[in-house]
Amino acid sequence: MDTKTVEALVSVGARYIGRAPTFEVEPGWWSEVEAITRQLEELLGVPTVVLRLVHADDAARGRGGRVVYHVQALDEPSPGVLDTTPPPEWDSIVAPDPLRAGWAEIDGPGRLIDWARSVVGPLDAVQVKTWNLSCLMRLPGAWAKASSRFCSLDADIIEHVRRYDETLAPEVLAASREDRWSLLAHADGVDCWDPDLPTIETVVDRWVAVQVALAAQVPDFSAPRVTPQALAAGLDELIPRVALSGNEVDGLCRLAARLPAIIDELDSAGLPTTLVHGDFHPGNWRSDGTHAVIVDWADTVVGHPGLDIKRLRDFLPPEKRDYATEVWAAAWRREVPGCDPLRALSPMNVLGPLTYALTYQRFLDTIEPSERVYHQDDPGICLREALRGGLLV
Repeated sequence: MDTKTVEALVSVGARYIGRAPTFEVEPGWWSEVEAITRQLEELLGVPTVVLRLVHADDAARGRGGRVVYHVQALDEPSPGVLDTTPPPEWDSIVAPDPLRAGWAEIDGPGRLIDWARSVVGPLDAVQVKTWNLSCLMRLPGAWAKASSRFCSLDADIIEHVRRYDETLAPEVLAASREDRWSLLAHADGVDCWDPDLPTIETVVDRWVAVQVALAAQVPDFSAPRVTPQALAAGLDELIPRVALSGNEVDGLCRLAARLPAIIDELDSAGLPTTLVHGDFHPGNWRSDGTHAVIVDWADTVVGHPGLDIKRLRDFLPPEKRDYATEVWAAAWRREVPGCDPLRALSPMNVLGPLTYALTYQRFLDTIEPSERVYHQDDPGICLREALRGGLLV
C-alpha cells in the first residue's frame, strides 16, 4: 500500500505552536487523514483535526510523497514534543482566503462535529477525510459530511432517491443546507471495489429504475447541469486554459466540430436527461453481502445517464465490464420501451471525458491555490482521453 510522509504544522486556534516530527502513514492518499490525527494525538496527548493540505511534493496524483498539513490541536499539547521555530510562511498559511472551504478554516471541523453531536448525542467523532471537495467525520452509527459549495448536497440528493428506493442510499438523519452539512446513517458492509455479479446486477438495475422515475423532476433539482448540449461552448473556453501540445489543440478543435454529430448519436439512444450519480464506480457502493447501497452523492449532476455506465466500466475489471453493460442496457430497455441504450456507449467515450474535464476545471476555479494540486492535471488528462475516444466514434 502507498505511504505518504507527513509534516504537520500545528496550531491552537490560529496560534502556531510547532512542527511535529516527520512520520509516514498509510494509506498514501493525501485526503485520507484518520491515521494522521491518530499518530498526532498519541504524540501531543490532545485531540487534533486536519484543516487542510498546505503543500504536496510531486508524486502520483493525489497520493504519496511529502505532504504538509495545517493541523489544529483542540487543547494545549504536551510540552517539548514540537519544534517551535515559526515557519516563515505561517502568516500566509493562516491568512483568510475567499475560496477556502468552511471546514478548512480554524475551528471549522469542530463546528461540524458539534452539529452532528447535537443530533446523535455526545459521541466520539473521528475525522476520516478532508480536502477541497468534502470533510468526512465518522461517529458511531453515523457519518457527518460537509460538501463544497460547487458540489451537490448529499442529503438533498438522497432524499430524492429514497422516495423511489428507500434502501438504495443511506438514511438522512439531519441536514444543514446553509452550511452544506449532511448527517447520514452508517451503511453496513464494505466498499465494493471488485463487486460480484449479483451486486453489479442489483445496484445497476435499481439505480436505473430510480433514474427513470426522477427524470420527470429534473427542473426541481439543485444539482449542477452538465448536459452534453452544453459541452461545445465549454470546450472552446477550456482548450486555451490547459497545457496541451499543438497537435492536441488541433485534434480537439476538430473534435469540437464533430460534437453536434456525436451528440445526435447519443440522443438516438433515447435515454432521458435525469439525475446522474457522477462518480458511479463500485468503490462508492457498500454491501454486507445481502443489501447494497450507493454512497457519496456530492458529484451528482443533471445530465445523461450514459455518464454513469462509462464511469462504472472504467473502474470494473475487464472481465466484468460487458456483464455490467448488459445489465444496464436491459434495465433501460425495460424501463423505457423502444430505447437503444447501447448506442450511447460510443459517443460517451468522447462526451464522458469532456464532461469530467469541464468538471475538474470548475473545481480548479473554485478552490484555494494550495488545494489545486489535487486536480491540476485532470482537465488535460480528460481532454486526451476524449481525443482517444474520438478515434472510435
